[in-house]
Amino acid sequence: MVAPMSSLTEQILERFTGGDTIARADLTLPANYDSVGRALGDLVRARKITRVGRGRYKLASSSVPLSSGTIAEAISRKISRSKRNVFLRSDFDKLGSYDGVGRALKQLTRTGKLVQIGYGLYAKAEVSPFNGKPAPLVGIRRLAIEALGRLGKAVDVSSFDKAYNSGRSTQVPTGRTLAVKDRVRRRIGYDGNYVVLERA
Repeated sequence: MVAPMSSLTEQILERFTGGDTIARADLTLPANYDSVGRALGDLVRARKITRVGRGRYKLASSSVPLSSGTIAEAISRKISRSKRNVFLRSDFDKLGSYDGVGRALKQLTRTGKLVQIGYGLYAKAEVSPFNGKPAPLVGIRRLAIEALGRLGKAVDVSSFDKAYNSGRSTQVPTGRTLAVKDRVRRRIGYDGNYVVLERA
């Protein structure tokens, strides 16, 4: 039996206590998947709960949530003051809700303040005077090394660099190949240009 929507939202709210975060998968309710999704969406729009991650929610703060424009301004100030070139989405978690931060990041990529270089990875950027497209402030190799470092991955010299440096090859490395000691599933790059990651 599927519970009425009003009753379903009430049942969901009863599961939240204080500042605890609840995963959608942990909500055992007398309703199907789509009904629970709609009820959660209604509660988010009513500002009763806030989405804090994929399928994770918590009670909304009593204060008025920041608009995506205000969050974008806060993110812009943070990246301007930082010496980093690469940022993780999690760097901005405290500046707003999960959805609000997502909208703000999209806004900043549209205006050329940031460029997305991978899943959850962003780089400082500026609009190129040559083609009018946003581009990172530093080269793709440096970006990739910094991004991998921020992800906790150790970078080593690639097999191409080793062969060239030892004289076993006369082919000059492009610098687009990096050796990584751990497996990395993300692609790192932008505008169709990506680094190649090989296992060290």
